[in-house]
Amino acid sequence: MSKDMLIVVGAGAISGFASLAFLLEMPGALLVVYFAPLPLLLVGLDQGIKAVSIAGVSGIVTSTVAGTLLSGGLFTIIHALPAWIIVRQALLKHSAPGSQNKEWYPAGSILCILSVFVASMLMVAIISSQGEVGGLQGLIRYYLDQVFTYMVPLDEVVRGDLVQLMVPLFPGYMGTSLVLMVVFNASIALAILTRFNRTERPKSKLANLMLPDWISWFIVISASVALLSQEELEFFSQNLTLILAVPFFFLGLAVFHKLACHAAFPRILLTAIYVALILSGWIALVVIITGIIEQWFGLRRYFRNPG
Repeated sequence: MSKDMLIVVGAGAISGFASLAFLLEMPGALLVVYFAPLPLLLVGLDQGIKAVSIAGVSGIVTSTVAGTLLSGGLFTIIHALPAWIIVRQALLKHSAPGSQNKEWYPAGSILCILSVFVASMLMVAIISSQGEVGGLQGLIRYYLDQVFTYMVPLDEVVRGDLVQLMVPLFPGYMGTSLVLMVVFNASIALAILTRFNRTERPKSKLANLMLPDWISWFIVISASVALLSQEELEFFSQNLTLILAVPFFFLGLAVFHKLACHAAFPRILLTAIYVALILSGWIALVVIITGIIEQWFGLRRYFRNPG
């Protein structure tokens, strides 16, 4: 086995073990799990789609053997497939309209494809849970009740109220967290590889992020169904809308980053925005709305060029 192949297989194994941090009771388990996709993305963006495929299989085998069949399945969905999607699209080039030059596949399109993938996983979960009592909501309610019973000893009434509060948007929050986690790890992987001249793909500035037009139809249809439907369909469409809103969240941040380019103290402005995001979820909603307005009307084109 060549040195590069050993690195690829080893990266997959490391990723697999990292995904089992809670099961193996590792110190700082939450942080370890969060960076589980990083080894896959590093070898994939460095050595290509074959490398990330082999590393993904290595991680699946590792997480299955060291854990359970369920942990292997979760690794496939949460880590291996998103990493494969990002690497495949990030290394693609396409011809620019009216030009012979080839451009790298846009970061905004990769972000949208990743969000649609996670949204499709929600659809699979909804369909596969139809035979269960209470459907997907019933399964989530039971799971959360078990988690809180084990981890946080609360009064039964308080625990029930907390679970009931979390259930309606729990899949959406988990889906958005997954997209954010993979995007964050991909950014770190690309930054590391760029630092050591191991990738030809240039760094993308958030201020220049663009989304494809088709993502607008997805969120419009999803949001319309959420407003007009009831019960299980309403539950599904609300969470679907939340996941599909992630690209618009990043587009909204792009607007604020572009605005910061024209501010007297750009770093202070951006720091204030990110601190506000941490302190209040409502600010995230403002950013998403800003992204939607930008996608439909183009706010950044009204900004004057610096100087």
